[in-house]
Parts: sequence; C-alpha cells; structure tokens
Amino acid sequence: MSDSNTVESPCFNDLNEVSAKTRLGKSTILAWESQGRFPKAIRLSKTRRLWLERDVHAWMLELHAAAKSAIP
Repeated sequence: MSDSNTVESPCFNDLNEVSAKTRLGKSTILAWESQGRFPKAIRLSKTRRLWLERDVHAWMLELHAAAKSAIP
C-alpha cells in the first residue's frame, strides 16, 4: 500500500521478465520497441537492455483501455 508521501523505488526488468509479464515473445517486444509500439528500453550496453517496470505497466494499462473502448 502506498500513500501520497511514499516514493516508489524504480524497478527495472530485463527482456525475459518483460516477456513473462506481457506474455509477448522477445522478438515481438524488440520489434515493437523499434516501431515505437512498446516502451523504449534503457541500453546499458550493446546486448544489455532494461525496461522501467512502471513504463511497461503503463503500456499494458493503455492497451487494456484501448481494447475496452473498442468493444461496442
């Protein structure tokens, strides 16, 4: 539980964690990221990238809201 005085610590997820949370394949995540359809990762090196958990969560909520509004 958080209140207005609590500061949440940022949490980073690697590609495996993001894939498990979103149920998307790793190649889909990387393709959508390059197309601007998925949050941008933070690049630590050529092969190491991390996503801010709250960015991925916000993307999931936006996707859900869009799906709900598309239902007649």
